[in-house]
Amino acid sequence: MKSNQPEHPDLAQFERLARRRFDEAAEYEQEAAMLQVQRMSTLRDRLLDADDADLAVRIWVRGGHLCEGVPSTVGRDHVELRDTRRLIVPFSSIEMVEVI
Repeated sequence: MKSNQPEHPDLAQFERLARRRFDEAAEYEQEAAMLQVQRMSTLRDRLLDADDADLAVRIWVRGGHLCEGVPSTVGRDHVELRDTRRLIVPFSSIEMVEVI
């Protein structure tokens, strides 16, 4: 039966180095994939993610108005925020969204 340990001490050091580099490369690849998904996601995708995670958002709309709340409904062309009042924001009026 063959052992999983390298036969030569230099190989053990090489194996540790190779494993560390592999792990680093895998981590960088995962980060790059996440950034690509974020770049390709739409406003609706981000609001749906916030709704699923029950996260609050800040939404700046035309005219400099600011709305905050947790999305309760994300439609095809609007988002409804849970707040002290029912607030429906059409996507066409949104200038910027920040998840808080």
